[in-house]
Amino acid sequence: MDGAVMQSFYDLAENKPTSIAAVKLLVEKLQTTAQGSIEYSWKRLVKGMSSNRKNARQGFAVALTEVLTQFPDIKVQDVYSLCKEVNLPSGHVSQKEIRDLYSGFVFCVSALQRSGRLQDVALSLEVVKDLLSILSKKKLSIKEVVFKVLIDVMDSLPSEKIVQVIEFASEELKLGWVQCSAERLALMSYLEKRDSVNAGKIVKKHWNFSHLHHPQNYENIATVLRGIHSEDRIKPQLTVILNSCASSSYFKVKKASKFFFSVMESGENKNTVMFTMAHFLDHLPDDKIESFICKNMSSYLQKPHPLVPDCLASMTETVSRRVSSLKDTDTKLSVARSLLAMTPRRASCLHKVLDSLFESFSSDVTEDCISMLENFFIEPKNETSSKLTSEFRNDCLSWVMQIIKHSSSKILHQFTKFLFIYSYFEVKGECKEFPEAKPPSPKFSRATIDFCKTKFNSCLKLLSSQSSDEDSKRKGVAEDGRYWIYHLMSSSLLLVTNEQFPMLCDITGFEEWTALWSVIDEVEAKSPESRSSEEWAFELLFLHAGILFFDEQEQARIVLNDVFQCYEKHKIGSGDDWKSILVDLLISILSYESLMLRNVACECFKMVCHDLDSSSIQLIMTALESTDNDEETGEEIEDESGSDESEDGDDEESSDEDEEDIEEEEEEEDDEDDDESEEMSEDDAVVSKVQEDKIAGSDNESEDNDINLSDADEEELKKEDIVLGAAMKGIMELKKEKQMESEQKAMKKIKLVHFKIKILDFVDIIIKDIGFSSTTMNILPKLLQLVASPVVSSGPVYDKVLGIFKSMFAMKSDKLTIDFEESLKSDVPAIQDLIIKSTNRKAQQLAIQTLFMLCKVHLNEAEPKKKKRRLSKKVIPMADKIHSVFSPILKDFLTNKNTKQDKNLLFQIIERLPIVRNNLVQDVTTFINQDATIYSKMQGIALLQRVLSFADKSVHPSQDQIMDAVCNSLSRILDNEKPSPHHIRECLKLSLKLQTVFTKLELSINPLNNENRKVIESVGVVDISAKFPDLGNLSMKILSAYK
Repeated sequence: MDGAVMQSFYDLAENKPTSIAAVKLLVEKLQTTAQGSIEYSWKRLVKGMSSNRKNARQGFAVALTEVLTQFPDIKVQDVYSLCKEVNLPSGHVSQKEIRDLYSGFVFCVSALQRSGRLQDVALSLEVVKDLLSILSKKKLSIKEVVFKVLIDVMDSLPSEKIVQVIEFASEELKLGWVQCSAERLALMSYLEKRDSVNAGKIVKKHWNFSHLHHPQNYENIATVLRGIHSEDRIKPQLTVILNSCASSSYFKVKKASKFFFSVMESGENKNTVMFTMAHFLDHLPDDKIESFICKNMSSYLQKPHPLVPDCLASMTETVSRRVSSLKDTDTKLSVARSLLAMTPRRASCLHKVLDSLFESFSSDVTEDCISMLENFFIEPKNETSSKLTSEFRNDCLSWVMQIIKHSSSKILHQFTKFLFIYSYFEVKGECKEFPEAKPPSPKFSRATIDFCKTKFNSCLKLLSSQSSDEDSKRKGVAEDGRYWIYHLMSSSLLLVTNEQFPMLCDITGFEEWTALWSVIDEVEAKSPESRSSEEWAFELLFLHAGILFFDEQEQARIVLNDVFQCYEKHKIGSGDDWKSILVDLLISILSYESLMLRNVACECFKMVCHDLDSSSIQLIMTALESTDNDEETGEEIEDESGSDESEDGDDEESSDEDEEDIEEEEEEEDDEDDDESEEMSEDDAVVSKVQEDKIAGSDNESEDNDINLSDADEEELKKEDIVLGAAMKGIMELKKEKQMESEQKAMKKIKLVHFKIKILDFVDIIIKDIGFSSTTMNILPKLLQLVASPVVSSGPVYDKVLGIFKSMFAMKSDKLTIDFEESLKSDVPAIQDLIIKSTNRKAQQLAIQTLFMLCKVHLNEAEPKKKKRRLSKKVIPMADKIHSVFSPILKDFLTNKNTKQDKNLLFQIIERLPIVRNNLVQDVTTFINQDATIYSKMQGIALLQRVLSFADKSVHPSQDQIMDAVCNSLSRILDNEKPSPHHIRECLKLSLKLQTVFTKLELSINPLNNENRKVIESVGVVDISAKFPDLGNLSMKILSAYK
């Protein structure tokens, strides 16, 4: 027997990939071996089936299946006989051995079945008989597998042979419901389905009715399912039972629901309960779903149940999946209406089912669905308490927000108006102009009104992003050319004068409210086509300020007064720069509490940003810098307070530097005592407070010698308790004040971040509008400084800045209008300075990418279009200009021993700008030939190696300078007492690489001059070459290469 075949038997018990590979190898080897090897193989596979090694049965079963499939000469009867011989227990064996043997038998039968070789009916019946015998055994933990294989084998039998199976199992089947197991019920269900005549006789006589799944038997079936133990695994049995029940002609939803719930009530096996419910719902017709869920399952969906904590996820998922799969929209709405009419309980399955149901609604039913939810919002059904009613109303609005994304702008506007009415008006009666508004019952709570305002602002934001058609560039405009919010504000004019809708906060007395409409009417008098972008922006500001009047009158008045002044200057063409005033106003709006105003400020800025002057842009950048400085100042104050303490500690430590060891140990002990005293500071505060109160109280006590000692002790204890309680109360109040102070600081920091992000939105709008221009280059250094600050090194502000740069780097050519010469003088130095001084790698990377983009634009502009002869004239000046962008960075990297840069930045320059490689080589070689440290020289060597890795012809004229630099570095290294072999090796590799690259490019190589040759030769004779022979070999290769 081949050794590889023998090894494959062991590999069958390994992990899945190894096992599959072993099966393939075994079959391949057996196809080229004698018959004896095949017989030995299948016998060994059968015998190994009962092994309890991990993965052994699965591997051997797969192998046996494949062997039986590939070798049809193997007699199936012989295989089965050996299987019974070795795997059916005989005599006295332990329970564990019985399990292993039966498992081996079942896996062997499964292999026979899956190979397609179990075609003999007589043999199949014998297998069925043996499997039935195993299935009847008590305390068998593998009944699930046995039953599944039994069903597979019986499925291959013709219908006329099922009668023999009935005879095999007749004794078991005739026991009927007496101590009925799931296996017996499943077997009877299967046999009745295959042979209703013969099986029906047994059912009628021993199972009470002519049909096993008659509704009168539901209680008996439920009893069997309830009796399944929690550790039993009976999925195949349940599948047969439930499929037979659901497909029966006697199936009745009403009675079947009682059967299901009887299992739900007291079923021990939670998997059985959930599997039963899922199966039942899947077989239930769509027109029965509402009746079943809303009538029969209502108590389980609304309130906690003994089984729900363990099965909540499965139950919710099953019901939600079935309800969401309903195809008829009317049925879906009917189910939703019935579920909403149940008692609202947020923590129940009902809430999760409704969430899933409303997510499944499509655009053709949103209007009806929204109307239904609005009615439930106005008048909830079966409310149990004010808190639950308020929560249910909030849920209704949230569900509308889920489906509103599918609706049209018109439906969104109608719902926004609905929210507007209930947010700012008290609806006392019905009105023809507003049929959707009805008096709520019960009245809205304060929490409901606040939640309604929140959703109103969300809808307002959605509405402002809508457009009348795909080609329209202006957002938030209806089909008639007016803003959607204009129609909303027009409705408010009718509402404020209607007695049925008293305002929650009266605004009719404000002069600004009247003046507001005069301006809006003035703007609306112009046609949409004749309005300027500034007029659109002013109208949007006026309209949103008008909405704000219903909520925050004082803030609305401040905003309106500012907008009025700016609008008047714009209208009369005042000499003052009104656009700067408008930008300043928009920036101030970003600091307001109103989210609605902050959002509209960005929309207005988009409309007026197309021709901003430098003063307006400077206002934005100043606002950004001020917020950054405020945040850094706050952190500096905290750092200073901490640094004072650390400085005091340093002084104490420095004063004891010359103490003896014993004194140092004593100091350590003292420090530990100090730490303990700090940890106990709160307790000390309590004690000191108690002592002070006791002393104060003792001064006021009168001395009375006749007082009983026990009474005095009791009174003293009571006083101490009172004092202690007061002290603890004071400390708790102090802690609360500190916590509130820290929360206020955190909230202030969050507001600063939000404000900064909104300012960055303005910057993003500007850059997208003007493209990569000189104005943009004026902005970028300040953005880079923002990223470089430790406060913004990560988080939402950094992500926003990164997004701005990414959108800029992805701009198309028509947006690249920068003046290279101007930027080189005014803006590039600031970026270079940031790269040199900043330690923030993220800021350095963004800065270098910005310089790359600047150079790319300049190269594209200067690229000759027609005459290639002009290229030679412009290459040198162009290279010098591009190199001047990066030369200060290179100089700092090479000369500054405390440089903040990483050589990867220089590597990027070498890689992305081939035009500067020769200039860079000249600068690096010049530096190496100067009196510099070895470390700095090796940094230059690394840059030269990177240049040569690109095999660039432009560096060919500089080959002598490169060799001079290499030999200068080598000479300096060899002069040390302990020269570094690594440094020597890198220099030699660079020399050899220079020769290799130019040979590959078919360029001439200059011979070594005498001085350089002597340096190379000296490497082979120094002492270090004896220890590192490769150095001498490298020097010999270089000398031979440069002959």
